Amino acid sequence: MRTIICAAKKFGKTVSTCLIASAVLLGFSACGQQVEKPKEKPKAATQITVVSTVDTWGSLAKEIGGKDVKVESIMAGANTDISSFKPKPKDLENMQDAQVLITNGAGYDDWASKVHPKKAETISAAATVGALNGDNPYLWFSHDAREAMASSMADTFSKVLPAKKHDFAQRLSEWQNSEKKLASSISDFAKNHSDVKYASTSPILFWLMADMNVKDAAPKEYSDAISNNTEPQRSSVEEFQKLIEDRKIDVLISDSQQGNDVLNLLNGIAGRSYTSTVRVSELMPKYANQLDQWILKICDDLQNAINATKDMRKNIDDQDSPKKPITKKPTIAKNTDPKNSNQGQQDPGK
Repeated sequence: MRTIICAAKKFGKTVSTCLIASAVLLGFSACGQQVEKPKEKPKAATQITVVSTVDTWGSLAKEIGGKDVKVESIMAGANTDISSFKPKPKDLENMQDAQVLITNGAGYDDWASKVHPKKAETISAAATVGALNGDNPYLWFSHDAREAMASSMADTFSKVLPAKKHDFAQRLSEWQNSEKKLASSISDFAKNHSDVKYASTSPILFWLMADMNVKDAAPKEYSDAISNNTEPQRSSVEEFQKLIEDRKIDVLISDSQQGNDVLNLLNGIAGRSYTSTVRVSELMPKYANQLDQWILKICDDLQNAINATKDMRKNIDDQDSPKKPITKKPTIAKNTDPKNSNQGQQDPGK
């Protein structure tokens, strides 16, 4: 019996020792293995990457998108040479990676058609309003185009970032209220200046003038040639020249980002004919952050030009009008011949 108990004690120690050793080994084994951490969920995009070929539509994208978009405009500023513009490799790369790509179309930014973004939503101003190549490309001056583009941007941004759909709709509503005020100002300007005649050396304000229901007084042959990017015939230039010299227009509208001998000639004649010139840039000047702000400033410039033309012509007309004589013309008395004089007669009746 004693032998069995001793054997049991000895066996118990052995088992305990084995269990402790096994636990230690398991501990070391566990320390040698890397515990996998749970994978983090990808963060939701906080801003939509937007690339616009022109700053005019880029500014509108900022108004509709607000803090939920990051906008880059490729052609920007009133000093940009549109005719010779070529995008940089970095510009093309950004267009490729954009979530939303905004173009103007109508032949204004044809180079953008060669870029095929990976997964971008695209918005074209020309496609939105049904404009084609050859149509007037300055669509941002059109009320209808601005409204259509604003709505299209809100819908597209909501598609890319659904969580912000309400915010985009709210900003669109605020923009529409501002656009109504702009449309009202344009309408009032047109009513107050229904008798004013304009002529354009470039069709830059074609859509704004259309919203004002104002007809361009420039010769048709000249306007057609300029719109088709061809050299106007000499006869149409001479007709335009005579129109200015005869003071048949009140304001000459010119594109500040274009220049050639014909444009310089017409602008010079306007100055010598007491006709004010309003120079408008194709892209947004530094002082303007929003389209409506810029367009209102153009209307102010037109108003100032109208007033300046009236003042110049009034002054020159006053100078050319005959002046009244300083003294009255001397009156010649009748019967001044001494032979017919009654002087010395006692009876004047004799």
